[in-house]
Amino acid sequence: MKLKYLMTVLRTMKMPGLFSIMRDWQSLVRMHFIYAALESGLLEAILTPSTREELIRKLGVKRPQILDAILDVGVSVRELAYENGFYRIKGKRSKAVTRKDGDILAAMIEANITYYNSSYRNAAKRMYGAPLGDDVKKIGGLVARFAKIGEPFIRNFITDIVSGTHSPRVLDIGCGSGVFLKSICDANPKASGIGIDIDEEVAEQAKKNLETWGLGDRFGIIAADICAPPDGLEGPFDLILLHNIIYYFSGEKRLELLNRLRSMLAPSGTVSVAMHFQSMGKDLGAANLNMVNCSFQGLTPLPGLDELIAQLKESGFGDVKISRLIPGSTFYGMTAGIPDTLH
Repeated sequence: MKLKYLMTVLRTMKMPGLFSIMRDWQSLVRMHFIYAALESGLLEAILTPSTREELIRKLGVKRPQILDAILDVGVSVRELAYENGFYRIKGKRSKAVTRKDGDILAAMIEANITYYNSSYRNAAKRMYGAPLGDDVKKIGGLVARFAKIGEPFIRNFITDIVSGTHSPRVLDIGCGSGVFLKSICDANPKASGIGIDIDEEVAEQAKKNLETWGLGDRFGIIAADICAPPDGLEGPFDLILLHNIIYYFSGEKRLELLNRLRSMLAPSGTVSVAMHFQSMGKDLGAANLNMVNCSFQGLTPLPGLDELIAQLKESGFGDVKISRLIPGSTFYGMTAGIPDTLH
């Protein structure tokens, strides 16, 4: 190498922040590769090591140059290996997302490349008045997949609530896959109730899941908006679940919702809330979620703990109890009931 080229390299390497940003860039490229390889079916196709020609045939590729580019990136970020004319999965991340239990991780990558990315990419325009994103109704299935990462923590929280109680009747608002209704039934076989979700596809999947689990006769599923509850959703309920759902309601509508739920709750019943709250710089997961919430129509900023406690009390709830569900995070579980003076 000529001396002048070497000196240029050395000067460039001294640029403040270069190595840190290059490391971040490499991670970003890797995540984009995994997203593209999942979305195209490439990772599934090379669970069995395959040649380029086999991949073109198996995937029905129309533009081989794009496949070549994806494969090149995959090898460069060491998620793929190329040996003796065959491509195979090498990286631990690509191996993880293709496991039978890897869909949560795949959904995490998809969410960050799509609607989380959109929140940052359009932040400046939206901050200065451009329309907010309108994709919330399109991403219900993806959100349900991604949200499973917090399910074990919420399951522990709600099973503690229903264990030992007598035949609790449960209302799960934003029921998602129905997994929390199943967890409740596992903890208390006498439980029954209703799940409601505004997303028709999600509600239909929850119904199928409950039938598969043998719980179709214990829990009904309704596709509807809790703000306009249909017939058949009358109380009283012993337990009402509000998990990862509060921030779909603005301040005024949130109070209307809480007032409605209080009227549907049995005198000794409980409302259960589990979600991320404002992080104040202490929880990257919560801060990232709040970025999305502030950038899309139909969502609101994450509330602070004190804010939601005040709204619960304003709506007539009392005996508010708080538990941190994930150590070091602002992911909390909260329960509230109806004070004895209001029974």
